[in-house]
Amino acid sequence: MTKKSFIGGLFIAFITGFPLTFFNELIGAFVGIIIGSLFAASKKSGGAIGFLITPCLYLAPYSFPIFLDFVKGNIDLMYFLILIGFSLLDIMVLIITIIGTIVGILFGWLGLKFTKKK
Repeated sequence: MTKKSFIGGLFIAFITGFPLTFFNELIGAFVGIIIGSLFAASKKSGGAIGFLITPCLYLAPYSFPIFLDFVKGNIDLMYFLILIGFSLLDIMVLIITIIGTIVGILFGWLGLKFTKKK
């Protein structure tokens, strides 16, 4: 695992998953994790990508409009942080984050097997 592959995997996971989350949250989150983990090609980086990106992508259809209201100045910073912070404590988000971490580890391991030199 290199820093470049990990950071590249994070960006690719977010870029590929974000548009799909507005169609379906689970599909967008898991497609982003799979592609980002395959790009990173390591079990550690795949797990980290799954752990970090899953809540961001799963909550994107709900948090993105709130973020736009915050940028426009319609809501305060504290209101924005409370809404986003307490949404991360939801049990469904935690379960999907754990599943996303497992999927990231699995596809990171597969990416490592595909790129290993013989």
